[in-house]
Amino acid sequence: MRIFDTLMKRKINFLDKIGSLIPGYSGYSERDSRRNCDKVLRTTITSRLRNVEKVISRRIDQSIRDKDHDLMRKFELCRKELNTLVSEIEYAPYGESSLFSDMQIKEDELMRIYQFDLEMVELSNLMLLEFKALLPEEMDENTRELREKLKERNQFIRDYK
Repeated sequence: MRIFDTLMKRKINFLDKIGSLIPGYSGYSERDSRRNCDKVLRTTITSRLRNVEKVISRRIDQSIRDKDHDLMRKFELCRKELNTLVSEIEYAPYGESSLFSDMQIKEDELMRIYQFDLEMVELSNLMLLEFKALLPEEMDENTRELREKLKERNQFIRDYK
């Protein structure tokens, strides 16, 4: 019985962590809330990434003031990549996947979706904190990592039947 209690505490803590990182995010357990929660998740991540884009824009401005045009071009490429990712997250179609169907999601599948959500939010938070000091190459790596996580999440949901 203690093992079960430990697992339940772990799941609650896991879900609490997601909820604390994303205001208004209640989870996908009820069909009616799935679209709304997906929208809340995307809105939260894109909002943070837009703030990251502002950080990059300030670094571009500083590069211009320093007359370092090569660095400015690198930062601008990073900003464009991030802006494209923001659009991919924000405008990805809702409801195409069976996540929004009447089928009930199994608990382990639901936990996997939550895990993807948590990883994406944590990556966007990390980017916001670190981009003030990162080199353009490191920024590109973080952006690629988040894009890959988004692709994995979307593929997992598409594969869900």
